[in-house]
Amino acid sequence: MEGDAKVRWNEWDAAAFSRAEAEGKLVFLDISATWCHWCHVLDRTSLSDPRVVHLLNESFIPIRVDTDRRPDINDRYNQGGWPTTAVLLPDGQLLTGATYLPPDSLYEVLSKCARFYESDRPRIERYLKDAAAQAVGSAAQEAGEPPAGPRPEDLPLVKHAVLANYDPLYPGFFREPKFLMVDLLAFLQDAWILEANREMGDTLLKVLRAMGTSAVFDSVEGGFFRYATRRDWTAPHYEKLLADNAEMLMLYASAHEMTGEEFPARIAEKILRFLFSRLADPETGAFFSSQDADEEYFLLDAEGRSKRLPPAVDRTVISEYNGRAVSALAAAHRAFGAGTGNPAAEGESLLARAVRLGEDLRSRLWSDELGQIRFREEFRAEAGHLADNVSAATAYLDLWQEGGEARHLAWAGEILDWSVRHFYSAGLYGFLDRRPRESDHGALALPLVPFAPNARMACALMRYSREAARPDLFAIAEQTLKGLSVEFDRRAAFAAPYGSALLLYAKGARGAVCLPGDPSCAAGAADDMPRARGL
Repeated sequence: MEGDAKVRWNEWDAAAFSRAEAEGKLVFLDISATWCHWCHVLDRTSLSDPRVVHLLNESFIPIRVDTDRRPDINDRYNQGGWPTTAVLLPDGQLLTGATYLPPDSLYEVLSKCARFYESDRPRIERYLKDAAAQAVGSAAQEAGEPPAGPRPEDLPLVKHAVLANYDPLYPGFFREPKFLMVDLLAFLQDAWILEANREMGDTLLKVLRAMGTSAVFDSVEGGFFRYATRRDWTAPHYEKLLADNAEMLMLYASAHEMTGEEFPARIAEKILRFLFSRLADPETGAFFSSQDADEEYFLLDAEGRSKRLPPAVDRTVISEYNGRAVSALAAAHRAFGAGTGNPAAEGESLLARAVRLGEDLRSRLWSDELGQIRFREEFRAEAGHLADNVSAATAYLDLWQEGGEARHLAWAGEILDWSVRHFYSAGLYGFLDRRPRESDHGALALPLVPFAPNARMACALMRYSREAARPDLFAIAEQTLKGLSVEFDRRAAFAAPYGSALLLYAKGARGAVCLPGDPSCAAGAADDMPRARGL
């Protein structure tokens, strides 16, 4: 085993799979994240075990993927959490998988897979390829004719599903672990604003108060941790993600705007201080993607932390997450204005900071050919993901709403038109999660129409089409809602983004020109009503 001190990782690319095929080896896929506690444990234990390292280097083609950088791979291969440890055939088909495995267990699984594949390779490949062909055939079939439009009962059913999973004892959703569940909270907020639904508003405020006073919020440096392991919001996992904190900033800012209460304003200000002090790039105005978990550090008080280096930050600038940050800063500006306690750069309003970030996304991470680029490095650019384009388009719509600059509306329109050309599938009544590539392997060849991003895309299309008088895009939004209507009831509370889209469809502010079939015109929605987040 000499010379096997570390696993020799490969990128997910055609060359790695070609090697696996040529050498008759299985692929070991590790899906990780820089902020993931158990991923670090896996590295320190199982993936540092000499037996495991030697076996991976000699009998497998090991591939490591970062979930933030390649959400498309994660969405197809994740085995229920991070880290994901999966064994694939050389063509990318899944053989088996798990999450964290201690050294002995991982070594046993890998040994069995290697022996099994070596002894009965033709039968295994034939069986899995037949199963894959059936899956591709099923996925390629066009959806059946959906209903004429979203059913009248859809919105009440989404409300029921969300409230049925509310925990009144420790306000939040589900029992344990307790995640932030930003999509569910956003739906409560949207119903509160667009319907004046007090039940939803009161539920939202109870959850925000519970979370803001709990261990899942860092009362010293600000910002929310990813989740708490216990029902009462205690024993958190200490990673802090830009995406989560941007969403929470929008929610607390809106709660202050709606109620005038001081508590949500205090929490919003602390989130802003965390974002600007820990995640902001002073050179570009962009935000880095996450701060690592370190339970020893985050258990210290302010004095104790001042004597230690803060946990590491993943300095990757990701379009999807920065788009959410633009929307969050715009929402905070709407709620607080210039403010006297504005923690943004001196002399710069929150709206100005949002505009600067939006300009950075446009100048560095937009391409007429590739669309919104997910991230860019010196010799690499990852692009072709629906989530980045939806987030950036929504960000520019929010800037247009707050600042009224025509270029922001134009940029949103360019992204949406590009997305329709490259992601939209009329036969599947929705948008694919990624732009297909010739080099796709295994499950990446399967078309995936992701639920929540399609709901967000429907919202962006409706907002833009109403502002720009684009009935063609409004019609695509309606078709997307039809596709969501077919499957939302299988998702229970996680259908909340569809609920937000339905609220916008029926009760959102109409544009200057009524579009054919737009129910907001018939409803006579007032343009001066409070605005829901991103709506």
